[in-house]
Amino acid sequence: MDFNSLTTTLTNFINAFNGGYSLLLPSVRWLTGTLLAIELSLIGIYWAVSGGERLIAVIKKLLFILFWVMLVGYFDVWAKTFVKSLINAGLIAGGQSGNYNLLLDPSRIAGYGLDATMPLVDKLQGISFDVVDAIIVGFAYMLIMLAFLVIAIQVVLCQLEYYLVLVLASILLPWGLLKPTKFIAEKAIGAIISAGVKLMVLSFIIAVADNVLSNIQFASNTIEFNELWAVFLTTGTIAFLAWSAPGMAAGLVSGSPSLTAGTAAQNMAATTVAGAAATQAIVSATRAAARGGSTVGALGAQTVGAYQMGSSMASTFDGAGKGGAAIAGMKTASNSLIRSCLGPSFNSVSGAANRNMNIGMRTGYSASGGTLSPGMKNAQSKDIATGTGKGRSAENWSHIAGKMMHATPHEARPSGGSSGPKL
Repeated sequence: MDFNSLTTTLTNFINAFNGGYSLLLPSVRWLTGTLLAIELSLIGIYWAVSGGERLIAVIKKLLFILFWVMLVGYFDVWAKTFVKSLINAGLIAGGQSGNYNLLLDPSRIAGYGLDATMPLVDKLQGISFDVVDAIIVGFAYMLIMLAFLVIAIQVVLCQLEYYLVLVLASILLPWGLLKPTKFIAEKAIGAIISAGVKLMVLSFIIAVADNVLSNIQFASNTIEFNELWAVFLTTGTIAFLAWSAPGMAAGLVSGSPSLTAGTAAQNMAATTVAGAAATQAIVSATRAAARGGSTVGALGAQTVGAYQMGSSMASTFDGAGKGGAAIAGMKTASNSLIRSCLGPSFNSVSGAANRNMNIGMRTGYSASGGTLSPGMKNAQSKDIATGTGKGRSAENWSHIAGKMMHATPHEARPSGGSSGPKL
């Protein structure tokens, strides 16, 4: 069955990346010229300081510079030739020498899947009332088709990674001219080699599996469960091999094999742990929200209770006595709110806060038409004299703020836990 979506996408990306290299080439040449001028100047100074001696070392350095400039200029051609030889090595090992189209036509692999699962589609369309068979056949269709798609998508991803690294590595190569920045160019060359080895491993897997994938089919329209299992296990194994190609390439480069039965178990365990971690995070967030809601609810209940107590006290008095009781009720409500918010810092701020609160409430009560009793007037004058008349308001509040800061947990303090600001 024709299925050209993946091949078309891969071709468009390859053309775009090749165009990107052409656009980046002027910048690569300018950077190469700049670094080359710096390096030649340093060589000239080094030779002059040495009195014209050490000619052999200077010649070696000039030969290295010549080679590196050629590498930067022909990097695209040399890198593609090198990677193509690696791919061909994998194809030769798989018995399909020179068939580079295997890695350039991933839609063919997806088409194999559509052809292999066509009997399952026909069976699903013929099932009317047997829900169990419909679920089993539908699930098998999705798994088998997913295996083919995994193989095809892995081919696309490996090809795109290679061309992406090929384009962007070109701007890093000129830094190899200078000794202090040589590591940047070495990393770029290493990335090209890793991408090439990965394509070699994948080309070997695809070359071996291509004949198997193209010949997968059910014996008849009467599909048995053993046939479903056989097809699923075959395609699933090949898909796992293709998906593990990057790991196998890394093991080949580092000299440590990575393809074992434990690898599949580790992947499944990692998926399970990730799901469990996500579930735990959701549960923790829900519990935190519940605790926050209960705290806010308790704070609101305390404030409302204190307000109701003040209102009850105010309703039992008349005239000035009623004003004093109302003030006492508001003071009780405010104290309850402050105590709930500040906790251990309540005792440090309660005196100054209550004094200023009393001043404000008496002033507001008087401004709204209420009459202050002589005792309330004397208390107002005393609070004003204590808080501001002696010029100690700023001092008192800075002292109180310092106490509040020391009562705050260390991790919640600003400026690294110090009560003084750090600019």
